[in-house]
Amino acid sequence: AAGLTMLSYHCHSLHPAGVSCVGVLLESHISFHTWPDEGVITLDMFTTSSKPLLPALPEIERLFGVPRVNAETGEEEEPVSVWSHELRGFRTDEERRANVYDDNSDLSNWITSPLEVTKKQIVTVKTEIQQIDIWDASEREDLPSYEDGVRLGFGPDDPRWMQHEYASPTRLLFLDGALLAIADSDAEFHESLVHPGMFAHPSPKNVAILGGGDGATLREVLRHRSVEKVTMIEKDAKLVELARVHLPKMCNCSEIVGSTEVCFDDARVELVYQQPKDYFALNNLTDIDFLVLDGTVPETDREVPEHWFNDKKFVDAMIDSLSENGVLATQVGTAPTILDPRADLSVFRHRERFINSLEANPKIKSIFIYEEAHCGFYEPKAFLVACRDVTCRRHWYAETDEIDYAIYDRIGGLKDGKPSLVHYDGATQRSFQAPPRAWETVYCRREPEPFECAYRGLDKNAELFEFDPENEEESSFEIRMSKNKETGEDEVGVYAKVDMPEGSYLMPTHLAASFEVSDDSMENVHANTQIEGVDKATVIEDFIDFIDTHGHPSIQEGSGKNYVEVGGSFMMRISEDPEEANVRRWIPSHPDGGRPKFSPVYDRHRHSFDVFLVASRDIKAGEEVVKPVGLWDI
Repeated sequence: AAGLTMLSYHCHSLHPAGVSCVGVLLESHISFHTWPDEGVITLDMFTTSSKPLLPALPEIERLFGVPRVNAETGEEEEPVSVWSHELRGFRTDEERRANVYDDNSDLSNWITSPLEVTKKQIVTVKTEIQQIDIWDASEREDLPSYEDGVRLGFGPDDPRWMQHEYASPTRLLFLDGALLAIADSDAEFHESLVHPGMFAHPSPKNVAILGGGDGATLREVLRHRSVEKVTMIEKDAKLVELARVHLPKMCNCSEIVGSTEVCFDDARVELVYQQPKDYFALNNLTDIDFLVLDGTVPETDREVPEHWFNDKKFVDAMIDSLSENGVLATQVGTAPTILDPRADLSVFRHRERFINSLEANPKIKSIFIYEEAHCGFYEPKAFLVACRDVTCRRHWYAETDEIDYAIYDRIGGLKDGKPSLVHYDGATQRSFQAPPRAWETVYCRREPEPFECAYRGLDKNAELFEFDPENEEESSFEIRMSKNKETGEDEVGVYAKVDMPEGSYLMPTHLAASFEVSDDSMENVHANTQIEGVDKATVIEDFIDFIDTHGHPSIQEGSGKNYVEVGGSFMMRISEDPEEANVRRWIPSHPDGGRPKFSPVYDRHRHSFDVFLVASRDIKAGEEVVKPVGLWDI
């Protein structure tokens, strides 16, 4: 099967038992050694041939894997093969990249190289476009999953819970040696890829998927009852064909209400077998509500001009295809670490280039980055959502219960009444709203350093001045009554009791206690006061007046959030005279206006940026503390 030629061989007996053989091949050599008492044979094969050795495995197992009878049960046991395939010798970098079995490939690292992995080749197909590999694999220390226990009827004290042989292998899909999907954790991955972006849109009807030939992304899209049409543009029809046979779990829509047994056969789905770039070039698309990119991501220091991350013209075409409030979602590879260099100088340069293209396009208004560590890969996977309408921030920053209700309202349950989603919910979305610190760290290594990076943490050298109404001696502020010069009416004012240098934090504890209220909540409260035939609730009306007077919208435009001061700061007088004001918000207005469409810094420090105040100049003891008009204007 491997096409090798034996030239000569030599065998000799081992003591006390066994045999060793060495064979000289035209292409190199082969050797094996036997341990009869243990029932073990080890075999080493080396070849200089360009032909792969993997096709020889079934024949080797047939010839050398002799079954033996279990002395206790009398049953014949299937032999177990443990093997590793390594590429050796000298190859150029280009030759190594072209070989899917090179030790830098996922296929090598996950399947062919590790001895501790028990693996079975399901199918390997070389198409005109790519090599498709599907394998079953498990590690020796793997134990039965919950599903294994249910399927096999394990009880709570069943000893089989701790026995490896009852653990089911997982199925893995590789494209050109790159790991694309893991069946056991495909829900965690594909729910994280699809649903954050889908729920960032109020009602996605027209969806397009680039790639996704395994069917799992399509499955998640079809869960949304709002969806009327899905166009899936897959470059390789053979992948879809293989998915139907060998990846049935990933393309299974049989439990989705209103769908079909196989997701590809749903009446809402149009399958297009074409290169996505060619499809977009030939079709003037302008009405896609949700566009999801489902493919491999290059992580290399070499240029990959053919990948869509590096094709700004194609990125712009995808953005142009979106409807006015359209959303784009994609996975963007391995999550960074705080040790990573500047993104454009690392193996993540292609991702950085893609983000730069989105930032440069005026039609994109907001970009979110997030990561998920439960996808089954060695490292957390990162994802990106980009929106054409800034109001998608309102959906992105939604509260946990809002997301949970949206899932109930738009997706519902399966035919058997069970929940449709196994991973994504409101709490998961909450964890996506603030990217991990590594994103901020790497972002701030951009040159020049982004403006907001100077505000990643409170200035440890600045002083903090607190207001303590219950302890006047310790309090840095006092409340006084005075006459308004224009109206003659009594008014409250906040005065400094000590000198406060410029940049000092003013009442940070009180400001941190500011409460958040959404536009939707305010609309509901206002509506409740307008119900005819119901007595007016003075308390509610007073509450609304307080919010209107002492609240301000978030500087995160489109978020639909408002912050209401409830401490001593709300008693600070507001002046239209900029010379009189001596207070400013902690982070000044961005030099470019508003906030950047992509900024892990703003995403991570939203609350702090929306509440903290500092002295805009030196404030002397006895001086009134005054806010300027438009303090929180964007």
